[in-house]
Amino acid sequence: MSQLAPDLFQRRYGDLLSIGRSRLPSLAPAWTDHNAHDPGITLIELLAWVGEAQLYSLSRMRRDERAAYAALMGVQPHGARPARGLIWPDHGDPQGPASTVSRGRIIETASAIHLSKSEVPSFRAAWRQLWIPARIDALTSRLADGTLADHTAANRRGGPAFQPFGDNDGRGAVLRMAISATGYAPLFEQGPPRDARLIVGIRADAPSGTSEMPAPDVATSPLAVTLVADGERMSLPIIEDGSHGLLRSGAIVLDVGSVETSALSATLEFEAPDGFERAPRLLRIEPNALPVVQRLDATDIFRSNGLPDQGFDLEQPGLAFEPGSDPVRVKIDFFAGTQIWARTDRLVDCGPGDRVFQLDPDAARISFGNGINGAIPPAEATIIARYQTCAGKGGNVAGNRKWVVPGFTGLFGVNPDPTSGGQDASSWLEQRRDARIEMRTGHALVSASDFEDAARSLPGLEVARAWMMPPSPGDVATGTMRLMVMRARPTTGEPQTVLETGRWLAAVSQRLAPRILLGSRLRVLAPVYAGFSIRARIEAEPKRDPAGVRQSILAELTRRLTLVSTKQGVPQRPFGLPVTRRDLTAWIQALPDVRRVNSLSILLADGGVAEEVTPPRNGLPRIDLAGSDILVDRAGGGGAT
Repeated sequence: MSQLAPDLFQRRYGDLLSIGRSRLPSLAPAWTDHNAHDPGITLIELLAWVGEAQLYSLSRMRRDERAAYAALMGVQPHGARPARGLIWPDHGDPQGPASTVSRGRIIETASAIHLSKSEVPSFRAAWRQLWIPARIDALTSRLADGTLADHTAANRRGGPAFQPFGDNDGRGAVLRMAISATGYAPLFEQGPPRDARLIVGIRADAPSGTSEMPAPDVATSPLAVTLVADGERMSLPIIEDGSHGLLRSGAIVLDVGSVETSALSATLEFEAPDGFERAPRLLRIEPNALPVVQRLDATDIFRSNGLPDQGFDLEQPGLAFEPGSDPVRVKIDFFAGTQIWARTDRLVDCGPGDRVFQLDPDAARISFGNGINGAIPPAEATIIARYQTCAGKGGNVAGNRKWVVPGFTGLFGVNPDPTSGGQDASSWLEQRRDARIEMRTGHALVSASDFEDAARSLPGLEVARAWMMPPSPGDVATGTMRLMVMRARPTTGEPQTVLETGRWLAAVSQRLAPRILLGSRLRVLAPVYAGFSIRARIEAEPKRDPAGVRQSILAELTRRLTLVSTKQGVPQRPFGLPVTRRDLTAWIQALPDVRRVNSLSILLADGGVAEEVTPPRNGLPRIDLAGSDILVDRAGGGGAT
């Protein structure tokens, strides 16, 4: 107990009251009456009394009580966590299976997979996997507007990143992967086994603003996968989508048990009928990637002595389990048959006939009852305990290592990304740290800055700008808060299309919803963009290249009208601020390479000419520089560019 809270009850009622009074001059300068009769002082006294009571109770709380309160916040102890990774075929190795194996193989989950020239730590295949003798002939996309794109070369190199579904939400687009057999055997020879899975590996470009995505919901996927072979189309159910809909690196597990074809070539089609949360950016996509996990199935056998309160220590270290799971399964064999015994958190709550055991995960020990609180295993009965172990953080392996897989001669492939996620079992220190982080970052959203900071910190969604729109005097009091959010822009500048799709806005709202106070309502909206272009004729300073001057003008207009900025010294355009012809003229005239602005006019998106662009209060002006007509003349009336 002293380790959890050495001495929290250090401040009493008087100390807390003095601290509150001392802050008044800086926080409320207009408040000058600090005497006991003031109602505000009464409130401070009340809060000091409540604070003292809470500190007192917190200092005397037992460890099990602390654990129960932590569980309410989702902080629970866990065992060792295994490292996971993805091994890809190495097409640069002429002796690798991608070049030499011409018939399909089954990779069993019991297969011991290890690093080349090292067998520690040992990994296992995450799935019973069907490895097919296939190579990618072409990887192409057909976007919603009918545009065709070929990603074959970029996919083979592993970069640069490409957008197979465009820069929008991807609805109506199709990614086609044409594959063919590497030998004379069919891709799915004699039909694959019913329980074998086809794995498609995904290497995704890291989202801007954060290097991590949230843990994927592997049970659901926005993708739909179709196999086209022998003129037939077969829908392939997705068992698990570890890529979060192509938004993070991972594996897509496909059920091919019902596929019956002897084709030497086929096409895999990927679609998102309802769109993506944001446009995927891929580095590589390929079948036959091998997902591995660093774990070991262990079995311990004990002999019961028939005595009360007997217990046994698990023989293998590194018990692996997640909060809320049953890490150990116990079966007891004796002359009357076989019985499955269940795990309980407290033997003292059980009756004499309950066939239960208690697990101490820290000591890795299982204990049985005494005949009053929990049944006693019969004498000479065989106790069989099955569980999983792992090396924890010792299973994390650096990237670009070569791997050996049973059943394949030579080296199977490489892992471009590290195998990660391995953690040792949590201690009370880590649980306390997690609880403090949760209290600091997972609190309810109340103020406008709370909502803005929470939106910008959402992992994976690339929220680069957030602004809580304040109510105006003319607004109807509905109690609904309006949060304006904007996605990060590509390095090439402001895109032609609107990046804030409906699916993306819904994803932002869904992630923020659990932290909104009961009774509050939030609408997540995209800004209203007021598009415009300009027509201008500029005279450059003497001895200046008109082409260089034009580039300086474009750079200055881009800087002045930046909507989303991540660069130091480049401000973001405020919401609702208009852009006038006078502003544009002054910005261009102030450039050192510009002698004068001879003419400038603003062309609105509807084709009209105006003196200014006036966006609404929740809007932003967006200039179309590609569609603008900016001519730069040499000094003295020379040629223009």
